[in-house]
Amino acid sequence: MEHQRRANRGVIPEEVQRKARKENTLQITCLLLSIAVIIGIYSMISTATDRFSWKLDLTEGQVFRLTDTTKSVLSELNDTVTFTYCNDRSAADTNLKEVLSRYAAASPKIDVSYVDLDANPAMVEEYGQKDIPLSSDGILVTCGIQSRFISWSELYEMRTATSGDENQSYSITGLKAETMLTSAIVAVSEQDCPGVAFTAGHSEDDSETLRNLVANSNYEVSQVVLGVDELNENVEAIIIAGAKRDFSEAELEILDAFMDRGGNLCIFRDPEINSLPNLDGYLADWGISVTDQIVLEPQQQMDSPLNIIPNFGVSMINVYFSEHSTYLVLPECRALELSNANASITNAVLRSTSASYAKEFSSMSSLTQSAEDASGPFTVAATGERSFTNGNGENDTQYVFATACTGFYQERYLKTESLGNADLVLQVLSQMTDNEVTLNIPTKNLTADSLSLTRTTIILFGAFFVVLLPLSLLLIGLWVFLKRRHS
Repeated sequence: MEHQRRANRGVIPEEVQRKARKENTLQITCLLLSIAVIIGIYSMISTATDRFSWKLDLTEGQVFRLTDTTKSVLSELNDTVTFTYCNDRSAADTNLKEVLSRYAAASPKIDVSYVDLDANPAMVEEYGQKDIPLSSDGILVTCGIQSRFISWSELYEMRTATSGDENQSYSITGLKAETMLTSAIVAVSEQDCPGVAFTAGHSEDDSETLRNLVANSNYEVSQVVLGVDELNENVEAIIIAGAKRDFSEAELEILDAFMDRGGNLCIFRDPEINSLPNLDGYLADWGISVTDQIVLEPQQQMDSPLNIIPNFGVSMINVYFSEHSTYLVLPECRALELSNANASITNAVLRSTSASYAKEFSSMSSLTQSAEDASGPFTVAATGERSFTNGNGENDTQYVFATACTGFYQERYLKTESLGNADLVLQVLSQMTDNEVTLNIPTKNLTADSLSLTRTTIILFGAFFVVLLPLSLLLIGLWVFLKRRHS
């Protein structure tokens, strides 16, 4: 009754006030504890995310996801490899910082650190004395006493454009960080790195893209002028890419001496050069003859009968392609003839289809098939192999690979991921050098494809998001309000 009288007079009993204060205190305490727990969980997740890279890569093409090739290389590491990013962590390139975190999460043998070069001039001087110039936002890769520095510009693919006033502009189109970092890991960790030498002095047409492909695929690349430069001891294969002038007999003797001790040879013969008697004769000694016939395909082609899509022959080089569904494009290619000369065993690596035809290069005036044209199939890439006794007194095999086509290793074809042109180069070198680590890691595309919308589509999107959706939410809210009011 006393409580009732106090309530009627508007006086809240002290007991009720204490109970209300106690409930309010408990609610505030629970709220603060909930906030603390949420902050703690968030901090733990953030720390684990940074440490173990527990992140979803939702970028188009999964730019930051490490390939199986890189994971395989990391699994073989015995010693710790350190990535030193040459800048303060807070100022580091966001893309590169993410890539480095992925490497650290993928292997306990990868250590990542950040060093501001302006605050550490002694480090710049130390590596400068080793002929390793450091620059801001580059990455220094070290393992033991071995070091390799990758500048920021080498970690990205750039496109250069020249305007009418001859000013050049640059735009970033791709991320090459994984390609360059994995290659550097292999180099500094002293994993097997066979040497490949490109010849020079004969107006060779070896594209920069081809050189970079080989150099970034666990091979030590060099350039040699036969008779002038000494071949490095680790060179296991020589590449003659698109020579436009013939080799001298003295040069071929040097090449012969290299082959006598178990070397290997790749010849990418320029199809537009009519005759290279000495080089063609050397190939013929291995059972591979370059004909005067240009191969054309009426159907199995890309954009032109000259750009043939060959079939794979029976060769160990093609084991990879039997497991990976892909195709090659050989633009403007001469036919080859094979024979088992001088104890060589020849194999057709690539062949045209039975529907193909060939025209004499010297008299070709049209791409249209005529009655005089030879009928396919034709061999367009081949190997010649011989047995020899290696330095350990064991029987081994050496190879000569030849194709009368130079267009297939140009940038347009090597950098197209849907084509197997780059894989062919690497499989040939892998067969020759027994190199199991081939690092054909594609550049990650950073250019976004544009989305084209018609006027009708724009109106429909606008009507839905600007009119229908807000109006629907408003009506639902009004309905809920009225329902509660009448309940």
